[in-house]
Amino acid sequence: MARRLRKSGTNRLLLGVAGGLGEYFNVDPLVFRVVFILLAFGSGAGILLYLLLAALMPRAESVASASLEALKDNIATAPRELTDAGRRVIRLLRGIQTSSDRDGSASEHERARDDESTPTGGGT
Repeated sequence: MARRLRKSGTNRLLLGVAGGLGEYFNVDPLVFRVVFILLAFGSGAGILLYLLLAALMPRAESVASASLEALKDNIATAPRELTDAGRRVIRLLRGIQTSSDRDGSASEHERARDDESTPTGGGT
């Protein structure tokens, strides 16, 4: 079976683009993340390139074989994926990391539990 370029389902921080590129080219995804960040600060092209690849690359669990089908699938799942990416970033910034965050498969129940367990402020 031929190797296909797909978003990563396990090695992802935001949308899985750098992880998918890393898995495809057998390179550490950190290299691609650094390139995207440098391009974003240098000319702003990193953000555009990342979003373009996020729209065009099929999801890891997607069965879409044609690029048009993958694009339709990505558009349909974009709100959920962006919400999940935002939650991962917030948890990363707060320093909360569960075992499911490390493998990229946090369930809704685990996310709700993490949101409830974060401190909301002092009381006596």
